[in-house]
Amino acid sequence: MNWSLMRRCGLRYTLVYAGLTVAVVFALTRSPVVLIGLFGLGLASLVFALGGSKKIRMGTAVTNAQSIGLRSTIADPADDRPTPLANDIKLLFYGVGLVVFATITLVVTG
Repeated sequence: MNWSLMRRCGLRYTLVYAGLTVAVVFALTRSPVVLIGLFGLGLASLVFALGGSKKIRMGTAVTNAQSIGLRSTIADPADDRPTPLANDIKLLFYGVGLVVFATITLVVTG
């Protein structure tokens, strides 16, 4: 698993996109009902992201030689190519951000 990609996309979707969404919506409406709606939207996106994908995720498949500690000389060029993060993981990070920032905004503006 590419932890650097996960960290970058997690910060982008959780902090920037979700935080900006909550800040703009609250600045335009000043309504706690809308914040509760964003909280519910965040929960719905979490449920959809966690349960909507029937794909099994595996980190890296290892050969039998690698599983017993021997080094394999077979290399797949696709392992070195950058790949984008899956959309359901982006949705998961965005949902977490909506839930967190809507809750914080509701508590602070109380």
